[in-house]
Amino acid sequence: MDYIEERKKIVEYGKQMITNNLTTGTGGNLSIYIPEKKVMLISPSGIDYFKTKPEDVVVMDLDGNVLEGDKKPSSEYELHSIFYRHNPEVRAVVHAHADYATACACL
Repeated sequence: MDYIEERKKIVEYGKQMITNNLTTGTGGNLSIYIPEKKVMLISPSGIDYFKTKPEDVVVMDLDGNVLEGDKKPSSEYELHSIFYRHNPEVRAVVHAHADYATACACL
């Protein structure tokens, strides 16, 4: 399994999103971009953050092809890849559903 440290970070920060009330349930998603390999690691879809394991994290290219992993990637993978394709300095994306941000979006 490649990218072990990056996978562990996605799992760790997913738990922190819940603990810090930045999202609930399985909402939101996280990714890390590895520009040298042109791949992103992204949280899996529909798995509780406290049940997610490093091997559940999906490795994809920026065209949406799964390169490693047997879980379904977050349905927001295209959003993440847009940031990486158009902003080369971006190395990670956190998409959360914080209460106040959600309230502002609804207004």
